[in-house]
Amino acid sequence: MDELAPLKQRAKSYPVMVGLLLATVIAGASVPAPAGVLKELYAQYKARLESLASAKAPDEAVYQIFSYNAFTLLALSAPFLGPLFAAYAAFSLGLTVKAVAYVEAKSTLALALSLLAAPSTWLYMLSYAIALTESTWLTAAVLQRKAPALQLTLALLVLAAALSLLSATLDVSLAALSSRAAP
Repeated sequence: MDELAPLKQRAKSYPVMVGLLLATVIAGASVPAPAGVLKELYAQYKARLESLASAKAPDEAVYQIFSYNAFTLLALSAPFLGPLFAAYAAFSLGLTVKAVAYVEAKSTLALALSLLAAPSTWLYMLSYAIALTESTWLTAAVLQRKAPALQLTLALLVLAAALSLLSATLDVSLAALSSRAAP
């Protein structure tokens, strides 16, 4: 049972990391921003959606989403810099929610709640929390001049990538279902 102790310690951090990520998303959605910035963010958001919509096959869209999230996971897991990148990514997501609400004249709260209602959001948050936790563990190991447990770190990053792939697949599948159901 002692071999599971490091995993149990890390798992206790996941809810905290998810909470910090959600708080940062909410902060991004709540901060006042100039109209020009919001319009530019919305244009970038729409361009990304069009890029995904132009994918010839669903697996191409899954690949595009997953490749972005895999890069994000790697950045989040970097010692020392992972938390900074996580704050930037989560804050940007919140600001993008605000931009969509502003340009489409919708409620920011309603859009944020719809984002939180999507199962894929929670899978992304969990995968990001795993990567962010590994960043903190790697940083602590470096500061303590200890050899990090790389086998566990790599295994957990593979788990985070698998959750991200599942989430991307779920996103594309739900988008395909909703577009078929729309009149």
